[in-house]
Amino acid sequence: MAFLFLAFSMKVAGEAIHELIGHGIFVLLFGGEVVTVHISLLWPYELSFIEWSGSFAGWQQAWVDGGGILVSLVVSFACQTLLLLKIVKNRFLSASLLWLSFWTFLSPAGYLIIGAIRPFGDVVALISEGVLTQGTSLLIGIGIFLLSFFSTTPILANLLSSVDLVRDVKGLRIALSLFWLIVPTVTAINCLGRGQPLVYLLTFTTMSFLPVLAVHIILPLLLKNLKTGRYDS
Repeated sequence: MAFLFLAFSMKVAGEAIHELIGHGIFVLLFGGEVVTVHISLLWPYELSFIEWSGSFAGWQQAWVDGGGILVSLVVSFACQTLLLLKIVKNRFLSASLLWLSFWTFLSPAGYLIIGAIRPFGDVVALISEGVLTQGTSLLIGIGIFLLSFFSTTPILANLLSSVDLVRDVKGLRIALSLFWLIVPTVTAINCLGRGQPLVYLLTFTTMSFLPVLAVHIILPLLLKNLKTGRYDS
């Protein structure tokens, strides 16, 4: 129950980081004013947003528009680094950082991947400003997702093992698969919330099952690296 509570609370925190710190800090830095902040508890069905006032130069506007994605990724990779290097020992804090790193990479990666095919929000702005193209958006989004997948999966496996939430290979496989099922769930909910045509709903959701399949491919490598010996059989 604590693990699930952290999942929801860190999801909200990730949204706040994207909007308040990501966009907001650059608005204030360039002399603008934050007018409205909406952090949606229903994300990904309903998107969070921030509204601001101010006049920015073209390069400043690009930083404002891209700040949410940029800061979210900085936070995510910082959390992943702390967990991979085992700097954080407390289990509750480790679980919190795991969920925070997950949401703060999933949102930007999804933004870039889906936005490359059906541009919306920050991605539309960044493409119109010449910072991104649909092709570069897709490549960057996929790259971010792959890096985070291959770092988050062993972090989660070690965390589940250390607190005895899984006791054998089958349990670990199920736990990791359930975790990565969040991706197609989030994808489908986001597509429904944004009213995506059926063909895009099916395409994006089908693609987002790939991490679940990939878990079964990398599982043997994870078992070799887990400290405990009970998975050797």
